[in-house]
Amino acid sequence: MHFVKVICLFFASVWLTATGATQVQSIGIAGDGEFTRITITSENAIRPDIFLRETVDGMVIEMVPDVFQLSAQPFYSEPTGGIYAYTLDTDRIVFELDRPMMVMREIDLPPSGSEQLYRFILDLSGVSEARFRNAARRDESRFARFEAARAASPETPDLIETADVAPRTRPEAPSSKPASIGALMQMAARQRRVIVIDPGHGGRDPGALAIIGGKESEIVLKTSLKLKQMIEQDPRYIVKLTRETDVYVEHEDRVTMARNWGADLFISIHADAAGAPTVSGASVYTISTRGEARIEGTAKKFGWELPIEDGTSVEVSNILQDLTLRETKSNSSIFAEFLVPELGKAGPLVRNSHRQGNLFVLLAPDVPAVLVEIGFLTNRNDARRLKSERGRRKSAEAIKRAIDAYFDRQDLILATN
Repeated sequence: MHFVKVICLFFASVWLTATGATQVQSIGIAGDGEFTRITITSENAIRPDIFLRETVDGMVIEMVPDVFQLSAQPFYSEPTGGIYAYTLDTDRIVFELDRPMMVMREIDLPPSGSEQLYRFILDLSGVSEARFRNAARRDESRFARFEAARAASPETPDLIETADVAPRTRPEAPSSKPASIGALMQMAARQRRVIVIDPGHGGRDPGALAIIGGKESEIVLKTSLKLKQMIEQDPRYIVKLTRETDVYVEHEDRVTMARNWGADLFISIHADAAGAPTVSGASVYTISTRGEARIEGTAKKFGWELPIEDGTSVEVSNILQDLTLRETKSNSSIFAEFLVPELGKAGPLVRNSHRQGNLFVLLAPDVPAVLVEIGFLTNRNDARRLKSERGRRKSAEAIKRAIDAYFDRQDLILATN
């Protein structure tokens, strides 16, 4: 049963009234679990710190506003849209989730027109459990610092005091509402993204053979390890490799690993081959229309289905799945458009360098993915470049620059919403 829990608010309000705390007038929830909106109205602006957490109560979104109290007759919306219950404690609001969701946007609206109250809006979107767990892990240290700062602040005054009680000051802590876009982008950058690098082939599958000797599986592994080394030096990212030695990994296992790790981006690295030795250059593949038609059946076969709230109609489920697939395809193409010009700085590009393909490793329904061909091993110049330390470094640097540009764009979008 869905319910709202109110804890200790009678005694808390005695003290909070004396402090000039923000009065919360209503809490509204609407949505279907895939997209859910929480709206809090109040007499003054609230600027909460927000954390994703895994607790004894399960998955929660914990919101800690500035000092607040409830109005005389507050309105509580029924929990819905993936929120099982919410608790109004003395200093925070905790939303208990019955499915994994993440905060996609915060909106802070002042009074305007006929609306005389401040509105704080939190837009949530359904994600995989792995992605929620990864985000909750990223929030652990921030939450610990926040709670430590609160514990170090002056003790809460006795609740029976009234007129002589000085307002409680909020401790210094990482804020979820910095003042500028630059600060917002810095905050977003602290949310570490998971990058999965997939060195193609391996083990019993050597891939293409270089015209000057060497195997594709070895060359792309060395390039991937170089890229991993570069990414690991950047605190914004967590990097995973589907293989780090000369072993073969099934295609479906590569995609499953990425989804289980909560990947924000999947990059499969290969080297090409052609019948004509004059063909050279790098290219980037994203999913083709024919490949898109395979996603639903492949997802069912390997357990990659998107989480949809129980009770959702078939029609709505299909719409939500279609929206997710479109967003994934769009983000894959956006990353490809960043990657192509960067690869052009590392070496030649083929004509029509952003291509579409019906490739298995691009079939994850909810992970933006590209397959990169870093050059042609059947071309002598490309092969020399890709076998050299300098050539591999330049290819890795190009991919790293594209990763940075892609997530900088996402951070800017979040900062300006």
